Amino acid sequence: MRARRSRSAVVTAATLGVLLATGAVVAAPAAYAADAPAATASAEPTAPKTSTEAGKPSLTVNAPASFGNGGEPVEFTETVTNPGATDASYKLWFDASNPAAASRTQLTMDYRDADGAWKPVDLAFTNSGGHFAGGIPTALTVAGGATKTVQLRLGLPINNNWGSHDLPIKLDSTVLDESGHTVLAESTKDVTAKAITVQVKDAPTTAVAGGAPVEFDVTVTNPSAARYTDVAKVIEADKRSKLQVQNADGSWETVTAAPDQFGRVLYRLTADKTLAPGASFTRHVRLSFTADAPIGTTYIHPWAMLGEGGAFAPVVCGPQFVAINLTAGPSLSVQEPSSIGNSGKPVEFTETVTNPGGTDATYTLKLNVSNPAARSAGRFAVDYRAADGSWKPVTLNFSQGERTFNFSGEIPGVSVAAGTTKTLQLRLSAPVNNDWPNAHGDVTLYSAIVDGANTVVSESTKNVEMKGLGLAVKNAPSTAAIGGAPIEFDFTVDNQSASDYDNLSPVVVVDRYTKLQVQQADGSWADITGTPSAQSGGPVVYHLTADKNLAAKSSFTKHVRLAFTADAPIGRVSVTPAVILGEQPAGSPYADAWASTQGFSLDLTATPAEYAGKGADKGNGTAVKAGLTTGTGTGTTADSTGTGTTTDTQLAGGSLAHTGSDGMLASAAAAAGLLASGIGALFFARRRRNA
Repeated sequence: MRARRSRSAVVTAATLGVLLATGAVVAAPAAYAADAPAATASAEPTAPKTSTEAGKPSLTVNAPASFGNGGEPVEFTETVTNPGATDASYKLWFDASNPAAASRTQLTMDYRDADGAWKPVDLAFTNSGGHFAGGIPTALTVAGGATKTVQLRLGLPINNNWGSHDLPIKLDSTVLDESGHTVLAESTKDVTAKAITVQVKDAPTTAVAGGAPVEFDVTVTNPSAARYTDVAKVIEADKRSKLQVQNADGSWETVTAAPDQFGRVLYRLTADKTLAPGASFTRHVRLSFTADAPIGTTYIHPWAMLGEGGAFAPVVCGPQFVAINLTAGPSLSVQEPSSIGNSGKPVEFTETVTNPGGTDATYTLKLNVSNPAARSAGRFAVDYRAADGSWKPVTLNFSQGERTFNFSGEIPGVSVAAGTTKTLQLRLSAPVNNDWPNAHGDVTLYSAIVDGANTVVSESTKNVEMKGLGLAVKNAPSTAAIGGAPIEFDFTVDNQSASDYDNLSPVVVVDRYTKLQVQQADGSWADITGTPSAQSGGPVVYHLTADKNLAAKSSFTKHVRLAFTADAPIGRVSVTPAVILGEQPAGSPYADAWASTQGFSLDLTATPAEYAGKGADKGNGTAVKAGLTTGTGTGTTADSTGTGTTTDTQLAGGSLAHTGSDGMLASAAAAAGLLASGIGALFFARRRRNA
């Protein structure tokens, strides 16, 4: 249904001037005269002569108080009395009229035959005056001094030319002699065909887009003596709306919106299409509009629809429209963080609540953080800035949803003065968890403000990218000699997220028959003392720096040289650069979280190579390696000879790819590299944290 459509939309122009007057055509009792005058469609039947003989019959018509316009036929009776001493045969003739009638299908009449069946009276329609005339085809024989009652019924089928109006019907009933030429008795009754009515109690005049619903009653009434079997009780509204009906127990049930042909929606208040004579149907409803509903005047149409789904447009009964002034409601604007770093520090963002109303309002801010890989509690954290300026944690409840895991919480008591806004400061993080220390992917941040009735008045969904650290190894050699010159390589840690880090330790895990140095900014080399693993004979962990910080959108590179002692076993050995996140102190019951490259392998030989490193001084001098200071990271590193560059490719998961012979390997195989290096031995006496 289109907005503001009046009932005249389903009424022909020919009937608008009259409203198809109110009334119901009454059928006369069955007069079984086989030679009843024939009805024509072009002229009224010729009026018979009136009898002047004494002892003529009388006619009593018990017409109903009303008929139903568009309802089932209503029964009534007509009684013929024969005052004479001998039996007599008569004919019954009927003429029902309404000046606005335009079609012979707008009125029907039936009589009860001797076999008990209902049979139609053949009515001829005359345009002039809107007459429906016809008689019972067989004669009605009444014994002398007796009466005979004929059962009749009259109906006004569903017709969209006049079905939504009350119609006056004039019913003329006539008793004729057996020849059908002489009028013996007659009766005229004025009856009404009444239409279904629809009333709205407490009709709303204003509503807030995205705000609380408005409540009102819709009542559909059948004022007639007819029964209705095809009355759809509906409300038509803007498609950006939601309607609920109240059940007998007081609960609310959401009604499914059915799109109509005009881009709006129909809400069906009940599946029952019946309405008994004199009965009414009332439903208490509440209607709300979404935050994106157009501001201004919107229209709803509470209707009773007759003949829905037929070949013709249905008859629409009810008010032309109910106008509602739709104003802007509370809104929520979320300025989400661009990204967060996995295991990094929280990233701040804001959420702003606007209250355009004329009174102060208090809301609850609902929050939900979700990710399909976050399979245990504690994977995400949300804090808010309290009134005293301190950060307070939001308690997040962990649950498994459909294809994702949810972390939900709320901040109650968000008070916003009338006509103002309030901005809340929040921060989001993915705390250290050794089950996914370098995982990456989209995080869904859902926010909503709800009113005191727990109704969502505005909501927002944002995607935040969770990024892992990018790790890269450059210039990695493939061979080394025991007791020979050290090998040299670069280890880069790249943070492309909006999180700062204050908990990362870059390390190299390698065989214990080694010595490791890190080049300083001035070109000198610092000896690093390795930490043996808990496993006897296991690998050594070299911490490359004591500085655990890395700013957002920045990187650092450590130039390393590694020598193998003369007693190192000949053969293949693995070197694994990695980052420990949230490193635990010695004796802690929790395991560290490791983000690692796959590492690279070396073939150890007994004969020192002429030159096993990349430095121009063949590993014996103090030439400063270019690009060793903390910076923004360009993905390109030049060696000290200045003879070429190596370009790194960022992989999903945060690791940098291996290109050519540079030994840049993805963290996707980190576990394999760690185990190959003996790193598993570091964990054997520790319990996993946040499993």
